[in-house]
Amino acid sequence: MRRKPPDPYLCKPIITERFNLVNCTRSEAVKVTAPWRNDPEILQNLMTSRTEYSVFRWAKLMGRANGYSRFTHAIVAKDIKGTIGVHKLSLNKSGTASLTIVIHARSWWGKDVFEEVRTAILDHFSQSDRVVRFYGRVLSRNVSSIYNYNKMGFRMIGYDRKAWLSPGTGEHHDSVHYEMLAEDWIKKRGKEVGADAE
Repeated sequence: MRRKPPDPYLCKPIITERFNLVNCTRSEAVKVTAPWRNDPEILQNLMTSRTEYSVFRWAKLMGRANGYSRFTHAIVAKDIKGTIGVHKLSLNKSGTASLTIVIHARSWWGKDVFEEVRTAILDHFSQSDRVVRFYGRVLSRNVSSIYNYNKMGFRMIGYDRKAWLSPGTGEHHDSVHYEMLAEDWIKKRGKEVGADAE
């Protein structure tokens, strides 16, 4: 089957107050996520099947950005001109965009990076008629991610008990599922803009 060409709208640059979200090629996606490859904490939050990855396995896992259905955005902080994390989005044929964000520069933890980046991503992708719904899944022990999903107005749609087996500890962990319809996000943002104007 012929590969779809990159989506010209969805591949456009995304810029926030503090960050440039740079759309990565396949090789760039592997490079910017390289710090995750041997980071147990990050790999656990990603619910991977291994505790560490070889360069080859990591390239196979992460090097899938194509600009049409899979997107990897490097989160580049303007003030330091360096990559502090990555946002990944996978879009299926039904219009569900699955979301993942990792801030690997720990000095940026607790500085509202999640909300600023995720807001810009949702603003951008919700304008495409190919995107109907946003979806996220996190470990129930990932308190910061759960806080951010709730803060942004996502709806919890499921709670799976003992859904993921940690390859490092052999323990089972619960996971939580969230969703936001693109049309609901657009309405929510419209109300926020209206409130700011008053």
